[in-house]
Amino acid sequence: MMSRTAVEDDLRAADREQLEAHGIRVEEARRQLAILRDPPPKARLVRPALLGDGIDPLPAGSEADRLAEAGRAAARSGRMVRFVPASGAASRLFAELRAAAAGGEPDDPVLGRFEKARRRFPFDAGPAEILERYGDTPKALIPFHRYSGGEVRTALEEHLVEAAAVLGNGGGLAALHFSVASRRRPAFEALLAERLPALERRFACRFEIALSHQSPATDSIAVGQRGGPFRLVDDPASPLLVRPGGHGALLRNLQGLADQSYDLIAMKNIDNMQPEPFQDPAVRALRILAGMALELARSADRPSRVCGVVPTLGTAGGGPFWVRDASGEVGLQIVETAQMDMEDAEQSAILARSTHFNPVFMVCAVLAPGGEPYRLEDYVDHAASFLVDKSHGGRPLTALERPGLWNGSMAGWKTRFVDLPGEVYTPVKTVFDLAGEEHQCPARPALDGDDR
Repeated sequence: MMSRTAVEDDLRAADREQLEAHGIRVEEARRQLAILRDPPPKARLVRPALLGDGIDPLPAGSEADRLAEAGRAAARSGRMVRFVPASGAASRLFAELRAAAAGGEPDDPVLGRFEKARRRFPFDAGPAEILERYGDTPKALIPFHRYSGGEVRTALEEHLVEAAAVLGNGGGLAALHFSVASRRRPAFEALLAERLPALERRFACRFEIALSHQSPATDSIAVGQRGGPFRLVDDPASPLLVRPGGHGALLRNLQGLADQSYDLIAMKNIDNMQPEPFQDPAVRALRILAGMALELARSADRPSRVCGVVPTLGTAGGGPFWVRDASGEVGLQIVETAQMDMEDAEQSAILARSTHFNPVFMVCAVLAPGGEPYRLEDYVDHAASFLVDKSHGGRPLTALERPGLWNGSMAGWKTRFVDLPGEVYTPVKTVFDLAGEEHQCPARPALDGDDR
């Protein structure tokens, strides 16, 4: 392990000035360097969370009705806000199509698949025009659904529609918060200005929309092959390379919502949206989870969350597990495969027995019983940081990402898992997902005068 003195000596006066100008404390940079040089151990899985052993069934009957009404009331009164990370560009969405178009082969199977599904896509354009128009656009602003009357809605708009539906008939206040890239903010503001008036008339509600950015102070540094801080060029006098710290950096944005005294924060990914005629199961589930979160918060002495999970069906990514922490205590966590020791046969076997996946469909309670916001940073497991191998200017590096927002960043939270029907999870990871049956619209909802 590198000594503290060696870590300190690695940071020159110019480095410290650069870091402080970026909003990164020197002590934080030294902590990151220490983790990069001496990575923490992998998560220790005890067993998968299963139905009846860590995963509860979704309430039904009168109990579900009671919880759903409590959740709906919290939403209508403005005590619940929907938080949606929405800064990601659609580059991966079109990666397969871009590679095929660049190849220039007219009989490319990907291009053939695109042409075969073309009438099912929400945009009227060929591959070249789609890539030019949307290739670097935030996924939130990509057309997702075409309705039979010709209306086309983006992922962002479908979140607005679903959030309004959670309120139910008679309106109320639909509060939403999107984290966006600062350079894309004008595009988000333009779309909201264009669409909100019609949606407010239709749902007889008021939208309260806020946009935020990932703080530069949450960025991280990297190390090169020799273990020293990675610099923009291979020169000891060059400035440090500073990179975004992953979605765990958004914990600071969540703290901002807690400080605004929201009782509940509902979290969903930007790309997990169904067309409006298919949204009822998700609306119902969100209301129930919100009611459950209110009850869980009453008995908690720390931040708490109720997380919906869905059957894996071969989906890669994080899932619910019983995990042993550094103190030896066993508790429920969402764990990514990158946090697991896949060379350990026992750990691999535990993963193989898992049955559920984290779709990021959760409701968080971030206020103490007296109404004061918890300090969320106090409940982070910094040992759950991610080390990722990247390159810059052709030189390999190892970068640090903060503990994932719903993984290590919430490790100290009180957690409850609930089994949700698979129909609430229809993610759009590639453009071809938009041609799937779950994203086809059987009828166009009315824009105005619809008393849903």
